[in-house]
Amino acid sequence: MPLKKLDDEQMKQVTALAEAMREKGKDKYKIGYALLYLLGRNKLLEDVRKRAEYYVRFGQGEQELSNLRVALEKMHELDVVDADDSSFFVKE
Repeated sequence: MPLKKLDDEQMKQVTALAEAMREKGKDKYKIGYALLYLLGRNKLLEDVRKRAEYYVRFGQGEQELSNLRVALEKMHELDVVDADDSSFFVKE
């Protein structure tokens, strides 16, 4: 069963909680880290979706294709294997 989308206020609350968990070193199971990562990834994916839709709907122009490529490059940058997030390894 699909989960219901949280409203804006609920999302602000859980995001703030995840950030606080990370800052205080209380993220033993990396739940806050995962949430923040996925929120960032979702934002980038939403940009890709919008640009792809615009490209397909409005004539597949060169500028729209360029915008779509830039959005896809941002997604690839997020998935860099060698990304350094030393805070991920904080001991509790």
